[in-house]
Amino acid sequence: MAVVRHDLVLISLDPPYRLGDEDVVYNLFGWAEVDDEAHPDVSVTVNGAPVPLKLTPNPNVREHFPGVTASSLFARVNFAELLRGHTPAEPFLLSVEVTSGARSRVFEYEVSEGWLQAVFGRPVRRRRIPPEHLQIRVTGAAAGQFHLTGRRVAEQIAGILARAGLPLGRHARILDFGCGPGRVISAIKDMHPQAELFGSDIDGEAIGWARANLEDVGDFRVNGPAPPLPFADESFDLIYSISIFTHLPEDMQHGMLAELRRILKPGGVLLTTKLDPGAYDLPDDVCAKGVNDGFVYWGDADATEGLPGFYRLAYHTEAYVRRVWAKYFDVLHVGSHDLNNTQDAVLLRRPNGRGGLIPGLASRLLTALRPKADA
Repeated sequence: MAVVRHDLVLISLDPPYRLGDEDVVYNLFGWAEVDDEAHPDVSVTVNGAPVPLKLTPNPNVREHFPGVTASSLFARVNFAELLRGHTPAEPFLLSVEVTSGARSRVFEYEVSEGWLQAVFGRPVRRRRIPPEHLQIRVTGAAAGQFHLTGRRVAEQIAGILARAGLPLGRHARILDFGCGPGRVISAIKDMHPQAELFGSDIDGEAIGWARANLEDVGDFRVNGPAPPLPFADESFDLIYSISIFTHLPEDMQHGMLAELRRILKPGGVLLTTKLDPGAYDLPDDVCAKGVNDGFVYWGDADATEGLPGFYRLAYHTEAYVRRVWAKYFDVLHVGSHDLNNTQDAVLLRRPNGRGGLIPGLASRLLTALRPKADA
């Protein structure tokens, strides 16, 4: 049987990815794809420190990945011994890296305050990870990589801004619109600690968690499904909004584009994302409408548990963005699969002048539709 072609890094460690006071000695179980079952080249490190391993063949993986050769791995780790003399970075996050040949995957573990006291002998500020259901709501999985994926997106944001001559460090007041429980904004804080950061989201539960656990990161606020947002005119130098306009009906998008323009300073920038209807395996009628009209809202796409019913899937062509969104902003860049995994970055700038669309007009019109949007 031929080995299947895949782009996945086939390495797994068993959840849960949380360690309590009693887990100073802990058993790691998992498996990894290997090139040679007889001589697997697998290693594990914990925050850079190597861990002794036991490896055994795991033929059961072939039931799900035909043709793949894998080894089970087991490690019994005494973290107090392993990390003795280690100076923990703060906020501390336990990071376990599994390497198999040229493959590598990192798993993040939140640890308790008691665990930190037992391992390091003193209080250490820890990095928090939201509950699994909130992780799934924003990323589709709770696979031990919440902050890692947030950092990757933040690095992509910084790269797009830098290539446009608008480096992240230039922006003093930044809004993460649709921040969820703080996956990206936490990394932005690490990269640009001098910035004054704000996050808003329609998800009150996610905002509640962020307020309780990320008070050192930013100011978090709940926003409604339609304007106005809870910010004054011309509040921000930079707004980024990842995977938000990819979920909204068209009328709501117009209202939010106008509202985001209102709270941006003249010359301020908005970085958001779109999905190209021609790049995905969509139903024929959805794809045809998206390609022909430039925009399609797929209202029959699966709902996201915990979010409003209107939050489905929306697709935009580049031509649509340059024609329609240009009524609100100057369009600086439209990318292709260059942000948040497979989404297309759209970089917009509020014109310095006050001509054109009256700021906030569409926002006020959409506010009148709020009962419809809430339905």
